[in-house]
Amino acid sequence: MLLFLSHMTFAQDKMFNISVAGGVEILKYTPEIGEPKPGGSVMLECQYQQFLTNNFGYGAGVDISYLTANYFISETIETHITDETDAGIPYTLRTIFDDFNEKQRSFLVDVPVGLYARIPSKYVHFIFGAGVKVGLPIVAKYDYSRGTVETRAYFGDDVDAELSKMPHHGLYKQGTNAGDIDINRLQLSLYADIMWRLIFNDASPIHLGAYISYGLNDMVANHDAAMGIHKNSILNSTLTDKIVPICIGLKLGLAIPLEKGAKRSIFDGFR
Repeated sequence: MLLFLSHMTFAQDKMFNISVAGGVEILKYTPEIGEPKPGGSVMLECQYQQFLTNNFGYGAGVDISYLTANYFISETIETHITDETDAGIPYTLRTIFDDFNEKQRSFLVDVPVGLYARIPSKYVHFIFGAGVKVGLPIVAKYDYSRGTVETRAYFGDDVDAELSKMPHHGLYKQGTNAGDIDINRLQLSLYADIMWRLIFNDASPIHLGAYISYGLNDMVANHDAAMGIHKNSILNSTLTDKIVPICIGLKLGLAIPLEKGAKRSIFDGFR
């Protein structure tokens, strides 16, 4: 057994993968009103991959991701105000979203660690694996790219009047705006990779593949902002619940062998 383990250690196949990837990003949540829409994702990944046997190994690395998403709403929210109103009598606060679209974008640095399995052949290695990603957000921004949000106060019964454009009473019209999204400082997700490593020569095999990642914790730090206005993202508003990012896409890259000794074999990998 000791001799076998010793042989397995010296037969390690080590690779340094550099990949570019792109695909679709979806923010999974259920807003009270409105419709989340998917955006895009772009990723640059560097990964150290080592197969301890001909079929099993592990991988660890770092990647930088750029993610986008959208939220569309064209509805009116009515909230009945009854306690301690400025007007002294109850009224209905109307928040009017007119063809409103918010774009969200973020940069993240992820550290993926996972286990991998490989089915080798002479010119193609089929590799698949899964693991955990720890993400550190660098930038998270939102942009009201289209439409308006307006608040109005409606007084029924004998008054039957609607007031607007009174900013000192919280009644105003807001157009395009941009700012920061208050997000959690640590993002956790599960990921899976599928790759076909095409071996044309002994130096730099090309790999093609697909990937998917699924968030485990809430992307944003709070959901306290009123209706997603007052210069806050919809993601931080009371309209949203737990927000989980999901990414799926394709990848292309090179695998640079890290030699150990002088012998190099296409079928068995690189030594």
